[in-house]
Amino acid sequence: MIPTAPPSSIRDNSGQAILALRERCAAMGLPTWRCDNTGLIVSEPADTGPVGILWGSADFTRWVESVARVWAGQEKPEITELFPGAWAIPLPEQRRRTRTGVLIALAISEQGLKGDAFESACVGAALDAGAIRRMLMPRARYSKQSAVSVRDSILWMAQDLLHVQECDHTASGFTRQLSDSFETIDLLYSLGRSMTDLTRPAEFVEMLASRVRSTLSFGWVAGWFAEGDRSGEISGRTILSGQTALAESLERAMRTMLPTIKPDARAIILTELDGAPIPGCGQVLVHPVLRTGVPVGLMLAGDKFGDDPQVSSYDIQLLEAAAGYVGAFLDNAGLYAEQKALSMGVLESLTAAIDAKDTYTRGHSQRVAHLSWQLALAMGVPAEKAERIRVAGLVHDVGKIGVPEAVLCKTGKLTDEEFAAIKKHPEMGHRILKDLPLLADILPGVLHHHERWDGRGYPHKIAGEAIAPMARMIALADTFDAMSSTRSYRAAMPRAAVLVEIQKCAGAQFDPEMAKLFVTLDFSEYDRMVAMHASLVEPARLAA
Repeated sequence: MIPTAPPSSIRDNSGQAILALRERCAAMGLPTWRCDNTGLIVSEPADTGPVGILWGSADFTRWVESVARVWAGQEKPEITELFPGAWAIPLPEQRRRTRTGVLIALAISEQGLKGDAFESACVGAALDAGAIRRMLMPRARYSKQSAVSVRDSILWMAQDLLHVQECDHTASGFTRQLSDSFETIDLLYSLGRSMTDLTRPAEFVEMLASRVRSTLSFGWVAGWFAEGDRSGEISGRTILSGQTALAESLERAMRTMLPTIKPDARAIILTELDGAPIPGCGQVLVHPVLRTGVPVGLMLAGDKFGDDPQVSSYDIQLLEAAAGYVGAFLDNAGLYAEQKALSMGVLESLTAAIDAKDTYTRGHSQRVAHLSWQLALAMGVPAEKAERIRVAGLVHDVGKIGVPEAVLCKTGKLTDEEFAAIKKHPEMGHRILKDLPLLADILPGVLHHHERWDGRGYPHKIAGEAIAPMARMIALADTFDAMSSTRSYRAAMPRAAVLVEIQKCAGAQFDPEMAKLFVTLDFSEYDRMVAMHASLVEPARLAA
């Protein structure tokens, strides 16, 4: 339903809406002045050139400010004749219930342009009245009666602009909420996907901090973790995305704050550090990171920028979710590390038990594992894959658990039947490990570490590139350690002789490229391991 009376003022319009209203008035031939409540002009018409000079002249300034002062004391100002043939149209500006000023539109008639007052104003501004008159004649189409209609139309227009402004604001807010929701969903989805790799907690926190910083428009986001086992590999670290000059003061504050935080604590907004206000936006948002219900660190965000530089409830909720993801990640990473340590402990105990069948081979599997890992890294294999090759080296001889001890420890030459029993250990080891999902990727190293580059190995007589790379690496490490170790039937070979033999067998027994690289390795750690294992062998012999 359309109201019967026009609005009495321009209500609650933004500066941008007032500018749009003035532009529309100019298109209608109506110059506008904006005055405050004391009657002083705060903004003149936007015209340039001679016409702009006229509107800013002493005469027009006096006329406009005079009528504005009169209207300032009136509840409902009326259209006033500024000079004969020209009418000042009052358009009061109001913010809520308070008048903030008045917008004055000038409606001029053809007679007004021909009058003495107009002529006098032009002369006072040192302008050619005839030229100015010709410029303004297209605008001179108003009368006292039409000025009333114009006033009502402008006030209706102002109300429509306010409505459009409110709709734009609502639409903008809705769009922002949709955008925030999308960013939140995308962030949480990305974090969820990234939680599958539990071996790189620092990279996970770094990625999380970076995503939170871009999503929430913070200048920096950081994860701070206390020293101690409960934080795992990121214990005692601060992982920062962005830049801040507050690092040292934040470090001190966090160390003091963490012991006081309860398991059910929520977000904290800091406004001071070291007793001084925080520079920038003046706030740092902090949320505890819990592992198994115990605070182990803090997520922080500061230097917020944008339209609203103050911390909002949305910021708090998203940082809380991020801190929850970090806590869950640390829980899972801790369980994974414990499971891995347990699994590796079992494997090392198993291989140690096998090596212990013959005191001369004690530590063999650990040394082969180390050399295989060292060769993998030298070849440019990623650290994670090299670690799996190390594990393969550790269990490469697990099949020997099914070989009779009398055969393993025999000092003389093996019979064909005994050698056939020895040759079964790769397949036996494969059968023992094949049902363990965590070891599925290392099975080729166990099964094929006795294959030869020329195809004369066992158990399947495969050759060249058909042999898995990890099996080729273990074959080199296994042979090197066998030649370098004292056995019950022979003494250890000198290092130089071992390396010569490796080079001689390149292209026949060994991958030639791997063999070329293997002989260049640094064997200092290997020698340390040999000495350590030798120190364990002698007491075992004496006990026997």
